[in-house]
Amino acid sequence: MQVSPRSPVAAHFAGFRLDLRAGELQNGGGKTARLPDQPFRILKILLEHSGEVVTREELRKCLWPNDTIVEFEHSISAAMNRLRQALSDSAENPQFIETLARRGYRFMVPVQFEDAPASVDVPSQPIPSRENLNGSGASHYQVLERLGGGGMGVVYRALDTRLNRAVALKFLPLEMAEDAAALERFRREAQAASALNHPNICTIYDVGELSLEMEAPGEPQRFIAMEFLDGQTLERRISGKPLPLQETIELAIEIADALSAAHTQGIIHRDIKPANVFVTKRGSAKVLDFGLAKLSHQAASDSFSNLSAVPTNGAPAGITLLGRAMGTPNYMSPEQVRGEELDARADLFSFGVVLYQMATGIVPFRGETPEAITNAILHRVPEAPSHLNPNVPLRLEEIILKALEKDRKFRYQFAAEIRTDLDRLRRALVSQQSISAAALPQKAQVTSAGRWSPWKKWALLAGIVVLGAVTLKLWPLPSRQPEAQILPAQAQSLPSQSAPVEPAEFSPAHAATRTPAPARPRPEKRTVNLSPAYNVTAIYTPGTSFSSRQSIDQVGSALPAELLGSEIPWSGVTFSLGPPNAPNAVTGQTILLPTGRFDGLKMLALGVNGKQESQVFTMTYADGASSSFTQSLSDWYTPENFPGESEALLLPYRLTGNGRRDEREFHVYGYSFSLDDRKKVRTLTLPENPHVLVLAITLVRGLPGSPSPLR
Repeated sequence: MQVSPRSPVAAHFAGFRLDLRAGELQNGGGKTARLPDQPFRILKILLEHSGEVVTREELRKCLWPNDTIVEFEHSISAAMNRLRQALSDSAENPQFIETLARRGYRFMVPVQFEDAPASVDVPSQPIPSRENLNGSGASHYQVLERLGGGGMGVVYRALDTRLNRAVALKFLPLEMAEDAAALERFRREAQAASALNHPNICTIYDVGELSLEMEAPGEPQRFIAMEFLDGQTLERRISGKPLPLQETIELAIEIADALSAAHTQGIIHRDIKPANVFVTKRGSAKVLDFGLAKLSHQAASDSFSNLSAVPTNGAPAGITLLGRAMGTPNYMSPEQVRGEELDARADLFSFGVVLYQMATGIVPFRGETPEAITNAILHRVPEAPSHLNPNVPLRLEEIILKALEKDRKFRYQFAAEIRTDLDRLRRALVSQQSISAAALPQKAQVTSAGRWSPWKKWALLAGIVVLGAVTLKLWPLPSRQPEAQILPAQAQSLPSQSAPVEPAEFSPAHAATRTPAPARPRPEKRTVNLSPAYNVTAIYTPGTSFSSRQSIDQVGSALPAELLGSEIPWSGVTFSLGPPNAPNAVTGQTILLPTGRFDGLKMLALGVNGKQESQVFTMTYADGASSSFTQSLSDWYTPENFPGESEALLLPYRLTGNGRRDEREFHVYGYSFSLDDRKKVRTLTLPENPHVLVLAITLVRGLPGSPSPLR
């Protein structure tokens, strides 16, 4: 087998050799030990970034790529302790891994990587797989491949050799096997999921223990054997684009039905998200991963007296994860974010987020950090799905927004309620399609019956002409009558002879008095003073030096003041720019707007570093209402031409930190948002993304060609 010479197979450091394919660590004395999965992955990422700080957040994303929040602080620490034991290292006197308070870890010694030699003639020897499992109690499972990992374990595809069927084996990592709470949750998952027999919930077959081959004896790994599903996760099925309406409703009904079944058994999932919903090749939904499930019981307290959504049915006592907010940030309910006692309505909120994402392609609550996301969940009103996808029916939008109510008293109380509303919507859409389909043959029939041949058309036309001529010949013309006298009273009501009167065409449709069209408001432009919110210096004069940290892209680039000037015209508006060499741009701020009613907002902005797709701008009004606008901003280096933007300025060069020119062109873009002109504006909140910079904002009203205001 040919191996790329640049593909590293091992890493060498301070007498150690780490086999990057087998996960084996060999010390200077030749002793070899296989590292467990999490310590191995942590060491690998540290070696790849030797000398650099690797944050705990980066480690979390490496170990739990699906963003599920578990007690990862404890899990990372446990894995790090096992890694230090293997290296004979300590946190107090580190030789290899340095702990940086509130930041992360750094690998302290140089690393050399060993490349695999290119060879075509000599096949390489097979490397023992980390996935070869054996166990006397469950040897009938033959592991085939790793499928992925979640917050509570690693999943493999395997073959049940006794029944000759494919299964999925989920293993609790060794690092968590020593954690009593993790063991209890793993047991609860098996117990919760096995108690559910539903076609839209993944079936549990078995539980047991297996030992890793070549692993130290006495370290069996607990596993759950479950139904193997062929297809893809709902997350991958969506992939940033809305699903077809019919598919959205069908999958949503099945998910709601699965949640109803779980809630009836007293089980709250607590981590409903597209990554935990599987779509089979037949198009059916399967709810997965009850690793964070909570089993309710009769003694469970609930401060809401009207809740009866979770019957007990004798379920065992619940388990709370150390009183911390558990789940996945984008899909958490407000009460989940606050760490409050949860009930079934938390799942319904998360399901509302999933339904929103199925209908629009994006989640309703977004942000660059978990804090920004939780702030949006607690305080921001989601943008109407129909604004993002015009094909979303009004009734579906109402269902989604009701599920996303921040106060659970106003949310759906039962999953069965959502299912019923979705069922009614499906029935209405089917009826609508049936009526439309029935109308098509009728229309075709009428068209066919009414289609005449050309000679028939000419004969009819000739007959009409002859009939008209005869009528004019025979019809007596009325004799001219003397003009009637105008009485004084009538004369007063007639227009003056001296004033010209425009002739009016008579039409029955216009016989009634016309209602004059509403006058367009007098055009108005109001510049927003951004100086109180300036927090970034984007514009410099040539010759001025500045550090990379003072640049807008954190690399050392700036906009040249000599080319920008003090004003930029775009779309009927002249924008005023801030002074150079001082803060003159805004990012991530809430901007106070001048009081007034406007129908549009025009903005001069740009993105840097290519991280500004699907950004959310939130407008609040004086009456407390708010609306959100989702807009992707192109990068100033490579414009993407996203919908809703146009180039306001193209300049041939930029400035570097030493004050010199960088002879690459850059772009500044203009954006327009529609506002509700019946309400007075109050604030505009920019995305919490340091890579989105706003240079100027102008509020407008009644401009020709401006977008219609929101109603």
